[in-house]
Amino acid sequence: MESSTKMKSISRRRFLKKTGWVAAGITVASFGAVPVVRDKIPALPTFGAPNDKDGLTWIQILVDGRVRFYCPRMEMGQGAALGLTQVVAEELNIEQTDIECILPDTNQTPPFQMTVGSQSIANFFDPVSWAAAQLREALRAVAAEKTGLSTEQILDGRSGFKLPDGTTIGYAALVPAADFIIADNRLIENDKLKRYALRPTTDHQTIGQSWLHHDLTAIVTGQMAYARDISLPDMAFGAVVQPPSFGARFVAANSTGATAIPGVLGVEIDEAAGFVGVVASTPFILSEALEVLDVEWQTGPDLGQEQIDALLDVERLRAEDDFTHTLDQSGDLEVGQQSALHRSSGRYDTPFAAHAAIEPRSGLAWVRADKVEVWCGTQDPFFVQKRVAKILDREAEDVVVHTHRIGGGFGGRVMCQASEAAARLSAKFNLPVRVQWDRAAEFQNNYFQPGFSHFIDAGVSEDGFITHWDHDVVSSSILTGLAPGLIGKAIDLATPDQGTTRGIRPPYEMANKRIRHSAIRTPVPINAWRGLGAAPNAFAIESMMDELAFKSGIDPLQFRLKNLPASSARLAEVVRKVGDISNWGQARIEDTGRGLACAVYKDETAVAVVADLTIDHAAKTLRVTKVWCAQDCGLVLNPHQVESQIMGNVTWGCSMTLNEQITFAEGRVEQDNFHSYEPLRHGSSPEVHVALLAPPGTPPAPVGESALPPVPAAIANAVFAATGHRCRRLPIRYEDIFAETG
Repeated sequence: MESSTKMKSISRRRFLKKTGWVAAGITVASFGAVPVVRDKIPALPTFGAPNDKDGLTWIQILVDGRVRFYCPRMEMGQGAALGLTQVVAEELNIEQTDIECILPDTNQTPPFQMTVGSQSIANFFDPVSWAAAQLREALRAVAAEKTGLSTEQILDGRSGFKLPDGTTIGYAALVPAADFIIADNRLIENDKLKRYALRPTTDHQTIGQSWLHHDLTAIVTGQMAYARDISLPDMAFGAVVQPPSFGARFVAANSTGATAIPGVLGVEIDEAAGFVGVVASTPFILSEALEVLDVEWQTGPDLGQEQIDALLDVERLRAEDDFTHTLDQSGDLEVGQQSALHRSSGRYDTPFAAHAAIEPRSGLAWVRADKVEVWCGTQDPFFVQKRVAKILDREAEDVVVHTHRIGGGFGGRVMCQASEAAARLSAKFNLPVRVQWDRAAEFQNNYFQPGFSHFIDAGVSEDGFITHWDHDVVSSSILTGLAPGLIGKAIDLATPDQGTTRGIRPPYEMANKRIRHSAIRTPVPINAWRGLGAAPNAFAIESMMDELAFKSGIDPLQFRLKNLPASSARLAEVVRKVGDISNWGQARIEDTGRGLACAVYKDETAVAVVADLTIDHAAKTLRVTKVWCAQDCGLVLNPHQVESQIMGNVTWGCSMTLNEQITFAEGRVEQDNFHSYEPLRHGSSPEVHVALLAPPGTPPAPVGESALPPVPAAIANAVFAATGHRCRRLPIRYEDIFAETG
């Protein structure tokens, strides 16, 4: 079939009217067309980074003088909406109570980049600041026209302007009685536009303040509406038969048993799509209906943990000297090895991991002849829009995705499989249908963080400098992990996966180095997980750095500083700072240890961590009691929110290091709930101390995942300090260190 592309131009004026702004308001907007595409290529996530003009449809002054901010970031606890709201407030000279922050539906703004990769503040700070500044200056121009004064005479005031006679004119007085859009020719050139968010931090009014999140009261009082809280009149409930193992193929299904159950409205069997779903008038009979559905599957090999470990075995590839990509190479390894006074080598392994978010996904769909509506929590509503449109063979603009706050994403909520299933069932039965996964479905049917297998050989000279660094790593591709079959393998051969190799290049000076990588695909579905490869790679690198420091007899903190180049000055500064705030170097008491690690997340955010660990022999447990973190993420919009993100990263890192592991048997995940995949509990969480560094004039850098990478290595290094035992495999458990005694 010949593929075709239909382009439909949606003017920004039309977008503004769709948002309800016709009630009267003022915004600055370009009249450029916003394309909506429907064609035969696969629906893809929304990758494109924003530019300044993208921000023009996000901000408006309402008739009462308040600001409506359609925040182009999905909210899942990271607080990006709060930080960007403070940027809007800074530019418009307003208070938090003057802003209404809304998570936009897909018919309220043009598409924006999916909310992943700690990109929200780093990528959206400039467009939000620029657009809010343009709106402020447009209002100043309206005030000048209204008063007969020049714009230079119209001075800034709170929620408006000051006039030369001492009187004020508020924004509400400047909003026309009908919607009014200022065209491109009224925009101020960048070199003449004053952007208050770029002022020195000492001049900021709202940036740098610890505002509380606008959703906080609703969350703690149970009023926040998540996707599974939404209901519609005559709504039905759906569930889907999931494959029994990875790679299982649908063969046939018989629905007789299910349709005989009172309350079951019907069963949808789509052989081509391998889809079997049931719809009922109540959710309480869905599990019974699924049990009696007679579904035949063609299953693949009973793949278990041993076979998967064999596939991702770095020593197997080293023996064959067979790595697909050399990521970095310089100098002469043999020369470096010969000049080393001390050498160390070791293998480091991290397991598969699940997202384990507190909220299982849910999707409600209502498919009608003229419109499709979807209610869900997703990191990319426009991807869900396109996916649903493809499934239903509809135009993308026919589908409206109503967004909701997510109860934890961590990379696992880009897709919303429940929404897609709900759309299929709603289209079949002409009813609004809600599909929601339970905890077991989340563990069994989402994608995972892959296992990593590293081998590093490195050395140190007599004067304490790294002589060589030979690092091999095997894992699976992450960013392209869901690419099918031969396409995925072709991508792996062509280019290394930027997610899997994130943070693989050490920040240290080393003249003789080689870093090699191979991506091995397994039947396990792989995609984004918090920080992607940053934490597994930092675990290997920073564990080896500790080993080299010990063998050379140099303090681990000083060893890192000694080997950092001048170009890593910001990393060196956080290493010094974490040493200061933790009182690094203090005497150790028995059964305790202290470890240090550092990293630069995405080559932008410098982080250093010190972890204190205590061993309880009676309880046979390891516990991280205190963690200190120094982080340089540039301009900090909301210190409290950044500190909270760091605390979350530290807790996640402790859980990753001591508890979390996904294993496989018979082609399935063995864990299905928190009793078998136990994140760190509140009572076991460490006391966390944070220091934020921000050199003057530095822009905001990633925060959401930045503090995670060094945490596992810091804990492993603390274990060594306490016991003399090197832990090179995660998770670290008491019984792995101390032999059982009878």
